[in-house]
Amino acid sequence: MCRHEADHQLTFAGRPASVGVLRDWVARHIRLGRHDYPGTLTDDLVICASEMGTNAIRHSRSGLPGGVFTASLWQGPGCVCLEIRDMGPRPDTPSVPHISDSMSADFARESGRGLGFVAALCDGRCGFTVPPHPRGHTVWCELRAPLA
Repeated sequence: MCRHEADHQLTFAGRPASVGVLRDWVARHIRLGRHDYPGTLTDDLVICASEMGTNAIRHSRSGLPGGVFTASLWQGPGCVCLEIRDMGPRPDTPSVPHISDSMSADFARESGRGLGFVAALCDGRCGFTVPPHPRGHTVWCELRAPLA
């Protein structure tokens, strides 16, 4: 995972419409950045951003009235990292991020496969922190591309 200060960071309102704004924000920074990444990396990262942002809203206090989540983006030669930090578990339904094996998941279920999908797109270079960290959950992924 990237260890220097994020190249870009933005806090989003914890509303479903913010996921589209997050996708646009990620795509714009990747396309306008100083590195020439293949289009497939941008597409994959946008999908990861969508899954991770949606989880922040659906499964944490970030999705409650007044909630927010923060996205951080790092760009390096051949590598892009995205991190989403939410406000932690909801008081009525505590949850912890988990990465399921999307190949063995129950496909009739409407949820529970998102982070498994992220893991597949980034070849397993992803992870999360969990409370009691005072700032809530942090979910991250790293995508790599061959250097040109």
